[in-house]
Amino acid sequence: MGRYDTSIARFEEAKKVLAGGVSSNFRYHTMPVPLAIERGEGAYLWDADGNRYIDFVLGNGPAFLGHSPEPVLKAVRESLDQGQAFTTVHKAEIDLAHRLTELIPCAERVRFDVSGTQVDQIAMRLARAHTGRTKVVKFEGHYHGWADNIFASVAPALNEAGPHDAPQVLNQSTGQPENIRDNLVVQPYNNLAVLTDTVNSQAEEIAAIVLEPVACNSGVIAPEPGFLESMRKLCDANGIVLIFDEVITGFRVALGGAQARYGVTPDVAVFAKAVAAGFPLAAIAGKADIMEGVMAGVVHGGTYNGITSSVAACRASVEMLAADNGAIYDKVEKDGQALISGLQEIATRRGLPLHTQGLGQIFSTTFTENPPLLNYRDYKATDDPMRLAFIQGLQNRGIRVTARGTWFMPAVLTDQDITDVLEAADASASDI
Repeated sequence: MGRYDTSIARFEEAKKVLAGGVSSNFRYHTMPVPLAIERGEGAYLWDADGNRYIDFVLGNGPAFLGHSPEPVLKAVRESLDQGQAFTTVHKAEIDLAHRLTELIPCAERVRFDVSGTQVDQIAMRLARAHTGRTKVVKFEGHYHGWADNIFASVAPALNEAGPHDAPQVLNQSTGQPENIRDNLVVQPYNNLAVLTDTVNSQAEEIAAIVLEPVACNSGVIAPEPGFLESMRKLCDANGIVLIFDEVITGFRVALGGAQARYGVTPDVAVFAKAVAAGFPLAAIAGKADIMEGVMAGVVHGGTYNGITSSVAACRASVEMLAADNGAIYDKVEKDGQALISGLQEIATRRGLPLHTQGLGQIFSTTFTENPPLLNYRDYKATDDPMRLAFIQGLQNRGIRVTARGTWFMPAVLTDQDITDVLEAADASASDI
């Protein structure tokens, strides 16, 4: 019996009833098919063929505390008897909002939702209402959800992307209207000179600059020193709303998000994924004068916003992360740096152009002769076949990593797990 026989059979069955065999297009790209997972516990997953994996996908980020963390499950169980959707306000929701305003630097007001895509939408709507302008600046390779008006230039082909200093606005899906280009401006990440010129020439039309403060969707690229600080000043000088998309970085790279880690406070920020340990909750937080646009004509809705189970999951997650003055972050940073160093040692010893970069809580592995990666085009120029072969080798040895090379670190790794990962990585490098 083959290692993936049951997963392959399940996928064939799924395609008869689920469009494409999955419930999200971003689940296609696993090898050889989307794995049929049976259960998860801590840092581990087990598939239907009985294979165990040390999991660095973590549901694309939400399971930062590991799969099925008991304090979160306990809080959710206790919430179930209270009911779920009240379509009004409940005390746990208010208490959680109070807690988030204590933790998140930009949070004078908070609202809850259920997905990163949706909080990105309300963030841009609030910015447009606040400024009376329509254009939004985004960065090449950054992802802010799959809605029509922002799903552009996330993974453009380099032969279509245009010049580095003047990227084209490229739709990422058939069915998107072409006129979304009228209100989007795409910029190269980590290039302050280009951004400054763009803002100076179009400031009266620009409502917001939105970005992943760490470019986690294209190589886990940190901001260059001074980039975020200068962007903050540029926005202040021109009346532009600065939006941090912390869907990935929020509650992962620091308890207050990347804004706390880097000491740069946006006007508005959006959160999801690690905020509630896998339960469906997202949040938008920001300055009161912008956020209270919802009382002055800006419409934001959602039947499932703030349901009791997700609020309970978020509150329990936050308290786990905050315990012992955030000691969990020190542990994950240490574990992540151990893996980063170990992987680089393997690359040197094997003579491979394996490049590892990022933060202890989230990093990436690519194959390139020209490190480090500073922007999307650097990431796109890396060796895709070599990366995928390495990741397939890891998966065959029980280590699960995203196809794009991103490693979401679980907070519950053991020293033995780290040893096992590096042994698997060495063997996979040897295959290459």
